[in-house]
Amino acid sequence: MKWMARGLAFAVAAAAWPSMAQADTVIVYTNPMTLERKVVVNDAPGPDRAFHCFLPPSNIGCQPIALRRGR
Repeated sequence: MKWMARGLAFAVAAAAWPSMAQADTVIVYTNPMTLERKVVVNDAPGPDRAFHCFLPPSNIGCQPIALRRGR
């Protein structure tokens, strides 16, 4: 669980880092059978967003991750 929290925190920090891009969408895909993770970062117009998505056979779908701004 500790590595999962670190990986998720890194993905959210990468999306919120001000010098990288104007707006990013970070999607963390998780395989529910093996708990393997894949992080995809898209440079998309609009605000910074982060989502945690479970791959099929799960039916949970994607859930937004709250981003905190500030230093």
